[in-house]
Amino acid sequence: MMEQENNPEGAPAEKLLIGHLLRERRESMGLGIDDVVAKIKLSHNQVVALEENDFKSLPEIVFLRGFVRSYARLLQMDEQALLAHLPTVQVSEAKIEPDQIEAEFPTAKTARRQSVNLLLAALMVVIAILGFVLWQSKAPHRESVKSAETTVTTPLVLPKAESEAVSSVPVPLPQSSPLPAETAASAVMPAGSAALRIAFDKECWVEIKDRLGRTLSRQVNAAGSELRLEGEAPFSLVIGHAQAVHLFYKDKPVDLKPYINADSDVARLTLE
Repeated sequence: MMEQENNPEGAPAEKLLIGHLLRERRESMGLGIDDVVAKIKLSHNQVVALEENDFKSLPEIVFLRGFVRSYARLLQMDEQALLAHLPTVQVSEAKIEPDQIEAEFPTAKTARRQSVNLLLAALMVVIAILGFVLWQSKAPHRESVKSAETTVTTPLVLPKAESEAVSSVPVPLPQSSPLPAETAASAVMPAGSAALRIAFDKECWVEIKDRLGRTLSRQVNAAGSELRLEGEAPFSLVIGHAQAVHLFYKDKPVDLKPYINADSDVARLTLE
């Protein structure tokens, strides 16, 4: 009997125990079941069932042959000799439980229900689209009404470093508010006779005071405009966006670069 187990080529099929041969070969190579599981795609229970010839616990013959072939290659055994002695008839068949059977074709009732659901979904999409279109069509009208009723003001935001030194009184735009009283009293002079002339390449904020500390001008000046003033020197000036400003004092240009704060682009200077 032992001679037949060690020589699968010459042993009768009904007496050959393939699992015993596999187990003896594995043990002689010093391999454990976990070593086999790590090297081939079999679970621990499948290896045990195969070595115990418990074919009923294993899949159908097609997969069983693959298990034996992989195991034989791992153990360097003659896989064809072992396969020749496997059962040729299906040993076990997978049982299909009733609750695992799913109808592939819907019934007429199910089909009608799905159709109704699809129609309801399509109707909801159409309603959503129509509501969005109506909302969009009314949106411009609401915007125009709101803009007509609301006066939009543009507050002037000064750099943080300069905000403590400059008055916090809101500065009006030149188009909407007159110059301060001091500026009106000083009277803007014709071109050529002004002691101070400032040209602006960008919208800039300027504050100018005379010898007595009177404010000659404190306002935002539009890009492309000029400011001409005359008063009693010395003049104290604070100029925002100073790099976009050209200053002339007594008809001579004044270089603002030495007075510009690099962090805030604000120039502070006194003209004697």
